[in-house]
Amino acid sequence: MRCLVACLACTLGVGLAAAAAPVGDNWSGHYGLEWLGIAQAGSRVVLAKAPDADPGKLLEEYRSDLVRWTIADVRVPAEAVTLRRFLVAEYEGLGWTALHAAGGIECLDARRMFVCKTAPGTTVKIGRDGPQQESLLASTGVFGIVLHAGAFELKKE
Repeated sequence: MRCLVACLACTLGVGLAAAAAPVGDNWSGHYGLEWLGIAQAGSRVVLAKAPDADPGKLLEEYRSDLVRWTIADVRVPAEAVTLRRFLVAEYEGLGWTALHAAGGIECLDARRMFVCKTAPGTTVKIGRDGPQQESLLASTGVFGIVLHAGAFELKKE
């Protein structure tokens, strides 16, 4: 479990520059992080608006939306992890096309992890219908998944 915490801390490490959300930014702020289904201590993270991406450094598919955020574990602010909005295909891949189209979910991606917002208390089904489909209850409405590590929930402080 300590390895998992260390992995998340490294994955989430960035500066703590923007504690207050800029106007029109509903992501930025301080959050408490609690792992779902894992008996492990939580932590605190900061989501902050980052400078827009340089389109010259992006693959063409990512040039349509240059807005970026960063996420940091407050204990390990050394390494920046940049988040970008999901592409339509990413919502499709998780079975959330209709939910997103209806304004019911918005997600940010950082390759090996993603963070999503939905209405508090929403049960989110992950994947296409069938026996492999999983679900999680987004009590606070903000949740994330770290590849090969598990799911977590964020509570804005």
